[in-house]
Amino acid sequence: MAYHTPGMPESVRQPTRLTLHSSGTCPATMEKLMLTGLTHPGTFGLEPGFNTLGRNPTNDFRVHDATVSSFHCEIVLSDDAAVVRDLGSTNGTYIDGQRIEEDAIRIGQILRLGSAELRLEIQSDTHLTRISIPRVAAEPAPVATTLPDGCPACLNHPAVHAAYRCTRCQKGFCSDCVHVLRLAGGTTRVFCPSCSGHCAPLPVPAGVVAGHTKPKKESLFGRLTQTIRIKLR
Repeated sequence: MAYHTPGMPESVRQPTRLTLHSSGTCPATMEKLMLTGLTHPGTFGLEPGFNTLGRNPTNDFRVHDATVSSFHCEIVLSDDAAVVRDLGSTNGTYIDGQRIEEDAIRIGQILRLGSAELRLEIQSDTHLTRISIPRVAAEPAPVATTLPDGCPACLNHPAVHAAYRCTRCQKGFCSDCVHVLRLAGGTTRVFCPSCSGHCAPLPVPAGVVAGHTKPKKESLFGRLTQTIRIKLR
């Protein structure tokens, strides 16, 4: 059987995607028109403008069937209609069994190219992938406590005296928890680790070190100085 193969039609692409209801009007929500293969598996999403169908691989939607012409038909999708136009195919283009040269197609109708059948459908929100986000239980916030001597304890270290209290959130912290900014001239400013507010010093009983027992890290400069001193001895 010989097949007529016309020249490849011009394809037009527009950035905005529109979808039509069966009445031919544009829905309020943006959805997508799809061609679903009935005799050949596959789904093709229509784009605004020209959509070409045929056996040739340069078509927008390639149909692998000997009864389908190389450039069989095109579907023109606008903001108010979807129109099927036959491109001089050998075995004809049909909508619900009626051969057409150019006609509008509506949702649910069957488009037949030769012996290949496809149905026009609309992709609704039910086809979208739904992602389930598990609930994560929040850890309980630490509670401020008071030490046996009546002094406030550090919020993060309940056994250590609080050396500073934030003037914004009123939380107490030890010297190891706060952020210290050293300024020129030897002055320092202390900031809250919770809200970054300014911290004011708290009175600490004599002989009490209001800090955690973690070892201080020696700076790189300090280690280099110690190495130089050892070599000079």
